Amino acid sequence: MSIKNHSFKAAFFDLDGTLLSHVSHEIPQSARQCLNMLRARGIKIYLCTGRHSTELEYLPVEGIPFDGYITLNGHLCLDESKNVVFGLPFPEDTTRALISLFKEQKLPLVLVEESGLTLNFSNDTVIRAQKAISSPLPEIAPYDGNPIYQATTFADRSEDDRIHAMMPPNCHPARWNDQGVDLILNGGGKVAGIRFVLDQEGISPEECIAFGDAENDIDMLSFVGIGVAMGNAQDPVKEIANYVTSDVDDDGIEKALQYWGIL
Repeated sequence: MSIKNHSFKAAFFDLDGTLLSHVSHEIPQSARQCLNMLRARGIKIYLCTGRHSTELEYLPVEGIPFDGYITLNGHLCLDESKNVVFGLPFPEDTTRALISLFKEQKLPLVLVEESGLTLNFSNDTVIRAQKAISSPLPEIAPYDGNPIYQATTFADRSEDDRIHAMMPPNCHPARWNDQGVDLILNGGGKVAGIRFVLDQEGISPEECIAFGDAENDIDMLSFVGIGVAMGNAQDPVKEIANYVTSDVDDDGIEKALQYWGIL
């Protein structure tokens, strides 16, 4: 199938498990070349991740000229120079509930502010989750009172019911691996950040393609013209995608762009 006559104007890429392999701990060379080719053809490229911008500093994305960064699952957007251009913090009632959970320490919980991440305590589940994404533990420290844009908890899938029961108001969970769960504002998620970008650029969702692998990518893949699930994606992601490509380590980005006739 080919859509060579279709005019694509933007491409959105999840980071972990999509662009970034946690086997090689690198972005495959084929994916880097594809990003450069997309920009050379006038297609804007955006990183669309649950990560905080400070985490990008130690991951192998430096030097890639993204047109913008949709971070914290759409709750904080940065321009190409990493200046904040859009923010969607949690409302007061949700923030109060998160602070209570943070202090009660019933679950490991990260509170994510514009300036960084704060963890209440660590355990083996936290360590496994962070190791799986090639990342150090966030700083364990008290919450300092700044606006919260995202929260992350760490629990195995067997604890999903418990997480739902403790969910703060106006939030929903979105897993990014078997131990990690982001708590996302209802009406937020990656689509909130993508909507902002598209409104600024005058681009329609139908003129976009997006790539992802985890449950926090489902809304993004469903929103754009073509949603591509990586071969290593979670099953619910594959089920909603327009196309399932090969693994991140098997040139999945390149193969999908070729399949759809974009490159």
